[in-house]
Amino acid sequence: MKMRFLLNRAVVAALLLALAGAAQAQPLPVQVDLDYATFAYAPEETLLEVYLSFGASSFAYDEVEGVGYKASLPVLMGLYPDAQSTTAVWADNARLQFTLADTTGFVGGKFFVHQLRAPVAPGSYELRIMIPPDAALERQQLEVRRTLDVPSYGRSTSLAISDVVLSNGILNSADRNDPFFKNDLSVRPNVSRLYGKGVSDVYYYAEVYNPSGTAGPDGQYTLTASVVPAGRTEPVGALVRTMARESRSPDVVVGSFDVAGLATGSYLLRLAVLNDAGAVVGEQSRKFFVYNPDVARQEAPAVDVTFEGSRWAGMSEEEVRQAFEHVDIIANDSERRRIRNLNTLQDRQRFLMEFWNKRNPNPGSAFNMYQEEFTRRLQYVSERYAESQMPGWKTDRGRTFIKYGQPTHIEPHLYDREVKPHEIWQYNNIPGEGQATFVFADRTGFGQFEMIHSTVAGERSLPEWEVELRR
Repeated sequence: MKMRFLLNRAVVAALLLALAGAAQAQPLPVQVDLDYATFAYAPEETLLEVYLSFGASSFAYDEVEGVGYKASLPVLMGLYPDAQSTTAVWADNARLQFTLADTTGFVGGKFFVHQLRAPVAPGSYELRIMIPPDAALERQQLEVRRTLDVPSYGRSTSLAISDVVLSNGILNSADRNDPFFKNDLSVRPNVSRLYGKGVSDVYYYAEVYNPSGTAGPDGQYTLTASVVPAGRTEPVGALVRTMARESRSPDVVVGSFDVAGLATGSYLLRLAVLNDAGAVVGEQSRKFFVYNPDVARQEAPAVDVTFEGSRWAGMSEEEVRQAFEHVDIIANDSERRRIRNLNTLQDRQRFLMEFWNKRNPNPGSAFNMYQEEFTRRLQYVSERYAESQMPGWKTDRGRTFIKYGQPTHIEPHLYDREVKPHEIWQYNNIPGEGQATFVFADRTGFGQFEMIHSTVAGERSLPEWEVELRR
């Protein structure tokens, strides 16, 4: 699921002020975050938990006296042996019900979380989530797919750690009817895994299996929990905990870290079991994202990395090919001409290293903030703006988001009767351009949004774009 990506939700919620003057306002297209975790279950099976998150602003609501506002959504789910298979090893068809006490939930950034559990045989699968079309709501079909690996915990007596579940809060609970209940706790997952401004406590849940082999004479073993910046090995100094724990299986591990002081970026919540010599003998981690615009990033010290010692030198032909497709979005004409004249794999690898080093705001630093931001945008649009069989970064909206960043304001016109579905993106300040406007239209009615007009030099300009949109 999903850095859907992620930062634009506040903008989407705010737009409901313009759309939801009444509870019957047409909804925005359904946006789904997807995540999963696995746990020990039986000798031949592993417990798979699937987490879905839906923005409250995605739905049309009916007012129900004494209840508030209700909405429903049919969701079809299936687990398949591979991407080509049409026969599911597990399936679930549900009509999810969502309730809001009052209209503040329409614009308050509220999210509904749904969780499913299923015992499955270990192996590799493709998880498919499908929301069918609804003609009455003018809603098109939405399908989300995720490849996942289900490990085997059952018969092994070796040390293992389950997947890590990240949450906004974990509570003691005796309510076995709570869908988020496990091991006397209520663990409601944060499906987006986005933290920072406003939500700064990262709670985590995991299970350690068979730790006795690392236990000392007192029957305890050593576990560390830490927060590690993505792409690095050393944890954030203040966000490390070392614990002596009773050797039992499973051992339920719960804790939290305050990430209010972390700069915007990607991080890992890492759990590691240590032996008597302090060496790591088992570990598990979960990636999460932090958005703290008011926290300055502490730059890494400058390093002198040769091409031979860089990660670029180890890239395969396929990795280089995809990297060139990505950088084409922000490359200038001179760089594109150079790319066409690169004949060998090493020439292309060296070009990529030079391309990103040239854009590093802190030359020589081991951390390239510019490239990190590019990667974040790429991940976001890959989930948010995918169209049919086209990945999000290849679409006009995706490429615009990557190139110019998050719009200051998005004005959706998805259900207007007089005009074709379209979005108007406004930017307060694009360097070298100032204020800017982009118009994306679904001219075919199949959910494929094409840029038809922009005020930015070099982009498509259609002065009479409003005429083009008339039905």
